[in-house]
Amino acid sequence: MNFEIFSFPVPFRRVFRHSSASRQQAENFIVRVTINQQITGWGESCPREYVTGETIASCRQFLKDNLESLYGIENIDSLRSWIDNHEHVIDQNPSAFCAIELALLDAFGKEHSVPIETLLGIDQLREATNYSAVLGDSPYLVYWLLAQRYRVRGFRSVKIKLSGNLNSDRRKLQWWQTKRLHKRTIRLDANNMWNSVEDCLNYLEQLPKAYWAVEEPLQSRDFTGLTKLAERIEANIILDESVTQTNDLTHYNGENWIVNLRVSKLGGIHRAIQAAQMAKTRNLNTIVGAHVGETSILTRAGIVLIQYLKNSQLATEGAFGTHLLTQDLATESLRFARDGQLHLSKTRCLVQPGLGLNVQKDILKPE
Repeated sequence: MNFEIFSFPVPFRRVFRHSSASRQQAENFIVRVTINQQITGWGESCPREYVTGETIASCRQFLKDNLESLYGIENIDSLRSWIDNHEHVIDQNPSAFCAIELALLDAFGKEHSVPIETLLGIDQLREATNYSAVLGDSPYLVYWLLAQRYRVRGFRSVKIKLSGNLNSDRRKLQWWQTKRLHKRTIRLDANNMWNSVEDCLNYLEQLPKAYWAVEEPLQSRDFTGLTKLAERIEANIILDESVTQTNDLTHYNGENWIVNLRVSKLGGIHRAIQAAQMAKTRNLNTIVGAHVGETSILTRAGIVLIQYLKNSQLATEGAFGTHLLTQDLATESLRFARDGQLHLSKTRCLVQPGLGLNVQKDILKPE
């Protein structure tokens, strides 16, 4: 077994901003594993310091520190055992392990000539899934153009990043309010904007009531504050940065809480499935999420989770591919259609071994 590390600093077609960060290129950790001297598998993660405390450098160090024990993973069973036996270290480095796990699953699927879903015992769906439009903190004209494009094309779900500028946020929500869309269409993402329940409520009360949920309104893992906020806010609360491991879910119960299941921040597919199972036992709703700048590798990983959930999630994020990236790692970019839908029955990589993607190694930067 051999591991190689790459980065893929491909530019975006437009700058993407929110209250926690501004990005104009991908910042991804790419891993290639070779097993049996000839079968290769590819993995990806998006380490974000403000989400899990990770960087590309820390992911590189994680692989180096655990290389010897990783060599002992020979199949899906030993991979699961490694995950169980290294729970604590993965908790501290979920994005690092995510890329490693995906690469191994891709390789094992190719070794047995089956898609990842078959390897994991997950049934393949043949329906379509609807991806969300995502509107960042752009100048109003740019925002208006993108919003108009999404609306005309028929997107059924829209996520709006709040800026903290009340007049700007109010204006952007008012635009959607005039379209008389179903309230269930719009959700907000505050990216941990407020430090107190009162500041959060005061701000939201001044916005048009054109949304049904708010993501990460307080500082991440402010379990006490979030619980107090939930008792007073009319909207549902979406948990993202506050849930990076399954145990985080023990603080919440009931349908007013929604868990954003992002494969990268949770530590790979196995752990994302564990989080989904815990969410179900606690009666929590779910969203299948994504990081800005994901390539087709993580989009494909998200589809595994979608199929595990039987497409029951309240919303789905990601699959932007070359809608956002100037170039994708896969020769055939895995991305949603003009209306935001991705038809699983027409997605060829889903019936190919492993991830089913043809990755262009020549456009990667060795690390």
